[in-house]
Amino acid sequence: MLIETLSVREARDLLPSVLERFRRGDRTPVGVGSHRKTEAVMVPVEVFDELTAERSRSLAQAAGSLRAEGLTVSAAVEAITERWTRGEISTVEMRAEIRRLYGAS
Repeated sequence: MLIETLSVREARDLLPSVLERFRRGDRTPVGVGSHRKTEAVMVPVEVFDELTAERSRSLAQAAGSLRAEGLTVSAAVEAITERWTRGEISTVEMRAEIRRLYGAS
């Protein structure tokens, strides 16, 4: 997906207009970065909420599958996956933490 990427200075100057676009219902992500290399992405809060809700649904489905097989998810794994759901850690980091937890690094 190709997204518009603003320099940090442009993002600072254009932030009010980007927010106004979001308020009008434009859901198009806007990138921010140095030398037109996207390092962060701004999206309307509704889009962020949808993304985190989708992660929560995925985890609920996975936990349901485990319960159907008579297994449970440990509190430690739940804590790690909750951090992933909120976007605090990446998928790669989540997997690595769970592997370390079970000594499968």
